[in-house]
Amino acid sequence: MFRRMYLSIAGLLILSTGLLLAVLGGAVYRELETELTKDGQNDLVTQSGPVDDALESLLSGVRVDPGDLRDERGQNVYFFAVVDGGVVASPRTPVPFAVVSGLSFKDHFATVRFDGSPYRVYEFDTTVGHQRAHTYMYSLISQEDAMLWHARHLMWTVGGIGFVVALVGNLFLAARLMRPTVQAWTAYRETVLELSHELQTPLATVGAMMSSRNVDEQTATDVRHELERASRMVSDMLFLSRLRSGVFLQPTEPVAVSDITEEAAERYSAILLLQDCHLVGRAEPGLFVETSPPAWERLASTLFKNVVDHAAEHTEATWELYEEGRRVYFVIENVATLGNQEAKPAPERGVGLQIVARLVERMRGRMEVEERDGRFRVSINVPSRRPLW
Repeated sequence: MFRRMYLSIAGLLILSTGLLLAVLGGAVYRELETELTKDGQNDLVTQSGPVDDALESLLSGVRVDPGDLRDERGQNVYFFAVVDGGVVASPRTPVPFAVVSGLSFKDHFATVRFDGSPYRVYEFDTTVGHQRAHTYMYSLISQEDAMLWHARHLMWTVGGIGFVVALVGNLFLAARLMRPTVQAWTAYRETVLELSHELQTPLATVGAMMSSRNVDEQTATDVRHELERASRMVSDMLFLSRLRSGVFLQPTEPVAVSDITEEAAERYSAILLLQDCHLVGRAEPGLFVETSPPAWERLASTLFKNVVDHAAEHTEATWELYEEGRRVYFVIENVATLGNQEAKPAPERGVGLQIVARLVERMRGRMEVEERDGRFRVSINVPSRRPLW
């Protein structure tokens, strides 16, 4: 129980730290990328004037030196211009016109990677002389791309180191947070154990006193019955405490529950006959459940014992164990004793049914309790398993 709680707390702390680092790192990287892109776009736009001058020189037959066209970062600026259906290109253009003209532009900008190098392209319309030109201007952005790569690498490195440090810190913090809970549960468990042992002593003493003193037989029988009931209740409380604390953890296996259930039904059917009650039912043969034999024995015995304690006289209780789909159902029903009858206590959802509910939970099943028209019905269903052989 505490192990799962510790893992849950540590997992939540680690997950929240990881998400925080991821969101923070992603936001910083996104802001850096946006600012570098804006700066690069502005640098490229400022070269539209020199490009127009170079285009006009080329249209006039004047040679243009590629080194004359550079942006503020020192990168060469290249261009294509569509003029009167013809294409005019800057000298030594590294990217073909077909690649540049086929790009999808957003707000007049696009990026392309050609021969392993990244380029930013800017398209615009201009007038050169008396001619209308549609111009594609682009430049190499390898420095910007390298800067972003180094930023990602640095963020991953720093983020990874930070995550490992936070992981160790979160594990330590989860242990610190769990400490008061473990101490409180340990104190509670020790209190229950001590109380259970202490209660057994006066119960045994009262039983001995009833045997040694002159008490009429009916009173002695009634007192002994209540003492036995109180003793069983103390034992059940101790067993339930162990279940909740995880002490009663046994290795599980596919268990043949049909035989165990029928044996328990036979024992308690004989007890019910003494009270003029009948217990009838059947178990579908060959049913298996992932549990342990003592656990299923305790579950079936507790449910049948509940019928013995609370079934009305001259009635019939029914039970059934069957498989439906891939689940095993165990249903037991009896006519409940009314609260104003003195012979037996009224139906209760006490420690016994809490034990059953906890055992069913460990089997990954469900339990339903229903009281209607004077009948008390308990239904459990757990996943069916097949034997290993």
